[in-house]
Amino acid sequence: MPHALIIDENIAISRAIQHHLGGLGFASFDITWTEQQALDAAARRRPDIIVIGDDIEWGSAIRAARRISLDDSIPVLMVSGNPARASERLEMASSYEGPFRVNQIEEAVGIALEGRPVLH
Repeated sequence: MPHALIIDENIAISRAIQHHLGGLGFASFDITWTEQQALDAAARRRPDIIVIGDDIEWGSAIRAARRISLDDSIPVLMVSGNPARASERLEMASSYEGPFRVNQIEEAVGIALEGRPVLH
């Protein structure tokens, strides 16, 4: 049963992401809103995919996703309501693509699971 880790402080966005992923066969979820919560959740159960949103309450979602996926090459998607702002955050990570909007999750998951660059 595929497991997803969602890292975002906005519960409405997190639930929308969960809904889209559920339609793609993901059956269990951890929803976190701080970097440490994300790290703890991943330590309890390895996610099959990580989806990060625009903001978290404390820490960095990008840093958490990198630490979690470092050893296991877990696909990481960035979903944003403000793609311009999110792109600015990714400028230093030149090997990454994205972000995607919530309504593009199906496409993004397909790309990520095919082995494309890990942060979308």
